[in-house]
Amino acid sequence: MKKQHGLSEEFKNNGIRSVLKRVSFYIPNHYVINKVKKSPLRYGLNQDEQRQEKIIISMTTYPKRFNNIYLCLKSLLLQSVKPDKIIIWLGSDTDPSFLTEAMKSLQEYGVEFRFDSDKNLMPHKKYFYALQEYPEDVIITVDDDVVYPENFVKSLIEYHQKFPQAVCARRVHKITFDANGRLQPYDKWVKECKSVIEPSQLLVAVGVGGVLYPPHSLDEKAFNVSDIKRLCLRTDDLWLKTMELLKDTPVVWVPCFFIHPPALTIEDSLWQGNVVGDQNDKCFSQLINEYNVSIAEK
Repeated sequence: MKKQHGLSEEFKNNGIRSVLKRVSFYIPNHYVINKVKKSPLRYGLNQDEQRQEKIIISMTTYPKRFNNIYLCLKSLLLQSVKPDKIIIWLGSDTDPSFLTEAMKSLQEYGVEFRFDSDKNLMPHKKYFYALQEYPEDVIITVDDDVVYPENFVKSLIEYHQKFPQAVCARRVHKITFDANGRLQPYDKWVKECKSVIEPSQLLVAVGVGGVLYPPHSLDEKAFNVSDIKRLCLRTDDLWLKTMELLKDTPVVWVPCFFIHPPALTIEDSLWQGNVVGDQNDKCFSQLINEYNVSIAEK
């Protein structure tokens, strides 16, 4: 009976922890989404500050997401530190007439839609063109299905000023090694790592949280379209990590309350195919072998 009582207490405690975890997640997320919904729309680009490095927010999307993207874009227009551009890269197969009226209405507030990108680059579109078109500027990549808090850009810029040579990310994973010094599989890495507070080669920037790329932070091979399509078309985070390693560019975690910003949708998630299908391990192994990348345990 004591054992049964102990088990019931354990289940009860686990249930309480689970509820508290959900509450602590959903209440702040609901607050951010509600605040964006209720805030009046205003012009969202920098008009006051002369910057040596422009701040370019870059993202991609596709028609199936058009009905949900409005709040994401509005949250970027409401930033406390204004970007100089907000560009959404659309596939060459996307006709301008596909844009919703809500999306079109944001153009006068600073959102720019570009229709000249390769339809087959998938998530890589969010960095591929901006990094080449604005090589001397700061590029911040974002996802199209989340809402970003108003201090999002500010937090990234502050860490860029502190660590100008590092890629800055609000959500990072840490690469780990086994007892024999061998690289561990992706599911053994430290997810949403908060223990490393200095720039490190072991940190991997996770795109959904928002990532800042300083000028010339990636190896020139980053823009090899045939290699992207051959090696990791759906796994842009690991492709970018490899290109950072080739350039000896570290990643630094930007402490923030919203490691994973409020999501607008979970459909068509790349995570499903990448993690559940072990595609991350396959992709990273291919990249390491292809480019002879070494990762030091340090």
